[in-house]
Amino acid sequence: MRIAIGGKGGVGKTTIAATLTRLLGRREGSALAVDGDSNPNLAVALGLPQSDAMSLPTVPRNVMERRKDIDGEEKLMLVSSPEEIADRYGVEAPDGVRLLILGRVGHAGTG
Repeated sequence: MRIAIGGKGGVGKTTIAATLTRLLGRREGSALAVDGDSNPNLAVALGLPQSDAMSLPTVPRNVMERRKDIDGEEKLMLVSSPEEIADRYGVEAPDGVRLLILGRVGHAGTG
């Protein structure tokens, strides 16, 4: 099952995503949460300490590279399987959740 949550700012997307992911993790034994926000807060909503949130690893850009497909067309492709990326860069959160953070803004003016 894959669920994506989107919408305008300030409507509770992070809270809903964290709640659904934790419930699925409890029910299924494991769940993967992906925080694609440039200002990631899903870690805290999942129950990880605020003091640790900014030091959590992010998925580096080099997990993808441009490759030519069979027709010679260039496409961005993963260099490892999604499972390997989740294992390498994911962080364990409560209730069987593994969290991937896709990036974050380092300082003001970089987002």
